Amino acid sequence: MKTVHFKYQTELVFSSPASEHRFLLRILPQSDNRQRIKNLTWYIDPSPADSLWQTVDGFGNDALAGYISAPHNHFRFGIEGTAEVLNEPYTAAALPPHTLLYPTELTRAHSTITDFYNDINSSAPVKALDRIQHFSHAVHSRMRYERGATTSSTSAAKAFDIGTGVCQDYAQILLAILRLDKIPCRYIAGMASDYGETHAWVEAWTETEYCATDPTRDKLIDEGYIAISRGRDSADCSIERGVFKGLNRGMQTVSLSMEIL
Repeated sequence: MKTVHFKYQTELVFSSPASEHRFLLRILPQSDNRQRIKNLTWYIDPSPADSLWQTVDGFGNDALAGYISAPHNHFRFGIEGTAEVLNEPYTAAALPPHTLLYPTELTRAHSTITDFYNDINSSAPVKALDRIQHFSHAVHSRMRYERGATTSSTSAAKAFDIGTGVCQDYAQILLAILRLDKIPCRYIAGMASDYGETHAWVEAWTETEYCATDPTRDKLIDEGYIAISRGRDSADCSIERGVFKGLNRGMQTVSLSMEIL
């Protein structure tokens, strides 16, 4: 077990003032058998004096919801804390819900992904953990990492067709393939050491527990990973969602640091 100190911040600067800003932030990592969160603090600036409450979404993720009515030129939020993290990829849980077996709009497999699955399935091992790693490695080998080639709304099918993307795309393509193989699986948004921003990976059911694999880095996760939220795809796990009134453009910066002590 290692102790990990983490710090994460997002800042959105508006070109003109925004108002009547409603937001939902999934920035509160939870403790489980793999990670024990300690000394967690968070902040939101400007302070949502109108209303702020902690809630739980439909996938069990802790979230902060709030409303800022007054005009503001920026929106900044972040977390800081420590975690005791095991050097293993396994997360114990109850039997996964049936929803994790079915595709979403972002993870729906089209004919090209299905053909790819059929090709790699012919050489896939029988054991669940080995199959998960086999499919993850295949996605890593098939894709090329490139920032700016995709957006937050890009589907697995689209990213697979262009052959490039970021961690979100790698994870959603792997989800599409695992669901073709009838393996319950879920998208994880979180933090990874030496990444500098939020990261994404996949937890897949091994018949007894979840095993987390990172197709972007082609490895099982270790103590350098802290999960923040879980869901069927990236839309279920978005760090920040919101609407506001105003005719402006926003510039977003993200900073993340993790130190394994």
